[in-house]
Amino acid sequence: MRRIRRAPSSRTWAVNVVGSVRRDFANQSNVGFMATSRTFAGAGNQVAGGSTHLRIDQNWFLDVQAVGSHDTDLEGARHDGAASVVGLSRNGRSFNLFFNYTGVSPDFRVPLGFVPRTDIHDVGLFWNYRWHPKSGPLTDWGPNSFVDGVWNHAGDLQDWNVRFPVQFNFKKRTNVFYRHALISETVSGLELEQREDLAQVSTSTLRWLSVDASLSVGTRPNYFPAGDLAPFLGDYLDVALGVQIKPVSRLSLSETFLWSRLDGRAGTPAAGADIFENRIVRSRANYQFTREWSLRAILDYNSVASNRSVVDLEAGRHVVADILLTWLAHPGTALYIGYTDGYDSAAIDPARRELTPDGALRSIGRQLFVKSSWLFRF
Repeated sequence: MRRIRRAPSSRTWAVNVVGSVRRDFANQSNVGFMATSRTFAGAGNQVAGGSTHLRIDQNWFLDVQAVGSHDTDLEGARHDGAASVVGLSRNGRSFNLFFNYTGVSPDFRVPLGFVPRTDIHDVGLFWNYRWHPKSGPLTDWGPNSFVDGVWNHAGDLQDWNVRFPVQFNFKKRTNVFYRHALISETVSGLELEQREDLAQVSTSTLRWLSVDASLSVGTRPNYFPAGDLAPFLGDYLDVALGVQIKPVSRLSLSETFLWSRLDGRAGTPAAGADIFENRIVRSRANYQFTREWSLRAILDYNSVASNRSVVDLEAGRHVVADILLTWLAHPGTALYIGYTDGYDSAAIDPARRELTPDGALRSIGRQLFVKSSWLFRF
């Protein structure tokens, strides 16, 4: 006979207990233990584990963590699980390496923590090498490499990616980065193989001006297909540009522009059609009157255009203006006075009783707030 439990009443208390202890050693090594417990309406969860960080020699380090969980849900069902992490790293001037393994069993439960994915064996390896020219414009340059694979406990390969980057660091704070990547993801049981080419440039040669720009092209899945469509690949283009100007020491102006586009590929349900386009623009200004007083203003614009026949993504525009006056005596003692004004293109469709984009921006709310905190030291 199945046991039926009553739903917890509004007066049921949840009891959470968290404890940890760590011992540090002189050679930058340590060992620690932790335990958590949560009980609520007859259900409970207990987690315990240990970890260590060991310095093997001047360059090599080993990190190990193992955790076990025991969980009883409101129906009385019990789940026992485990998770472990092993990391081996080398830090040096020219050669760096990092190996990581993460294993999480299917029944691992941590309600007081954050575990985004269970039932995995995740193995990753990253390394880089840098040459340091004694003359010329370069300070250092060299290749990176990253390989990662994810299996479930049944032995099925879920995801993998291989990256081949190279980086050039120039004098006067200028960097150039390029990466070619091959990626495979399993989405709704489908294996979607992708590619990526990414180029980034950043420079702050002038003290009053810094610029960051990136361009990325390749293939990417449509994770939210419309109707009964299965996820499929599209051709994407991502552009990012960031500019910061400091005309005077007290004033900082920054502009950020992000543009993403996904188009249909031949042989897919969206062949020859646009899937979506997203634009984000942020303008920010900050003025430091004195050491304590500052004023910050932000204007955000976000627009999405989507082809609802192939992607389940709501189109629309959103604008938010934000102003904040701050008095900061020291960390812990501060006064904030702020004003926020937001606008959205969504309107209520009385026939379907849902929000629909109609192209006209409407006010969605204004807020004026005052916040203060005080730290007393004895």
